[in-house]
Amino acid sequence: MSDPLTLAPGVRRLRPDDHFMILSETGASPMHVGALILLDVPADRRDDFAAAIRRQFADRLPATPLLVRLHEAPDGYDADVWADIARADLDALVAVEPHDGKWSEAALYDAVAALNMRRLDLSGPPFAAHLFERLTDGGSAIYLKMHHSVADGIGFQTVLGLLSDAAPPATARFADARLPEPEKWHAKAEARFAAEEGLRAAQSARRKQALAALEAHKDDREPTPQLKMSGPTSDRRRYATISLPLARIKAVGKSLDATVNDVFLTLASTALRNYLSEIGDLPDTPLVVNSARSYRRPEHGDFGNRIVALHPHLATQLADPVERLRAIQVSMAAEIQRTAHDEALLDAAEKPYGARDRRAAFAERMAGGKRLLPGNLTLSNVPGPAETRSYAGFRQLHNYPVPIIGSGRFLNITSRRSGDNLDMGVIADAEKVADAGRIAALFTAALDELESIA
Repeated sequence: MSDPLTLAPGVRRLRPDDHFMILSETGASPMHVGALILLDVPADRRDDFAAAIRRQFADRLPATPLLVRLHEAPDGYDADVWADIARADLDALVAVEPHDGKWSEAALYDAVAALNMRRLDLSGPPFAAHLFERLTDGGSAIYLKMHHSVADGIGFQTVLGLLSDAAPPATARFADARLPEPEKWHAKAEARFAAEEGLRAAQSARRKQALAALEAHKDDREPTPQLKMSGPTSDRRRYATISLPLARIKAVGKSLDATVNDVFLTLASTALRNYLSEIGDLPDTPLVVNSARSYRRPEHGDFGNRIVALHPHLATQLADPVERLRAIQVSMAAEIQRTAHDEALLDAAEKPYGARDRRAAFAERMAGGKRLLPGNLTLSNVPGPAETRSYAGFRQLHNYPVPIIGSGRFLNITSRRSGDNLDMGVIADAEKVADAGRIAALFTAALDELESIA
């Protein structure tokens, strides 16, 4: 059976979930997935660093979903598509960030925060790599970001693996993919929609069943509290990082009968409770999280978005960290119970004029910077490699996430395994959080406190 997402050789349709990532993007909330990768680059190799990384990308991009450009379907009748291209301007896409000397940590983080707000031009390859040749503490760095419409956080890790030394060079392309003429494209779409009529009917029935089943869970969630810092997200950011030994997290989890994710959420709850207390903005009801759970299965492939939103609370109204941990576990368990129904709501094949109708609907929904989903902030714990990676022969020291802030939120902390560590990126709305590093410090202190209790 042919793949319904394939329009023509080298031309792949976006699923509605992927289109959402484009339509929900604003100047204040760019939608991309990113990493700040610190590399062990010897001093005598830093002059060659940029050229080496460009060669690395040139040799491996054809194996990734990044050597493409976006095309809209005529009249929005079919889905928009990614079309393969043969080559890209890597001097522009893999660019050195200028600096007279060496990048201090503070200057590096300021630069990443500013670059995080640059939207990607989807008329070309949906990524950008910013190179920092010389760091004060030694080595070099890459800030790589990829548009969220290409893949979710797990898919992004797959992309990083394909760009690393663990993957062999890929076969070069010699020509761009060709799109069908509008009339033929329309005919192909009609044939697809006709073939999937039964599928759409079955999915519609499942969605009705899921909505009915979710009625039993309608009172499970805590409402998102209003804070002094609530409201539209600004177009300025602060960035900081945290790196903690995974062994410490696992030891605390074992002692308290908790998963790594349970501990991660609890540390975040402690940090946020203490931070909001410091600034006089701690609500009487718990903060609510926007998080995600992957439902990717082998038949879904490695890319695209396969995530269900979760909205557990953080029990920030409770002073005792172990009590908060238990309350978070209960809240997360209730969220997991919903996910099969939520997955059914997301499982939707494209429909005629679906792209056109989504554009119109999102233009209205995004007006005024409103929050699209529940939650004061985003917390994500994304799998990462246990093995040590390298790029162009340069050993990776850290793989810090550079997350995004969805419309109407003030903070995102994303965690990713990197060898023996959990590397975390903290990004905050600069209009609401003056110092992201303070939240990072409180997060680290929260682990010390939990270890003293466990």
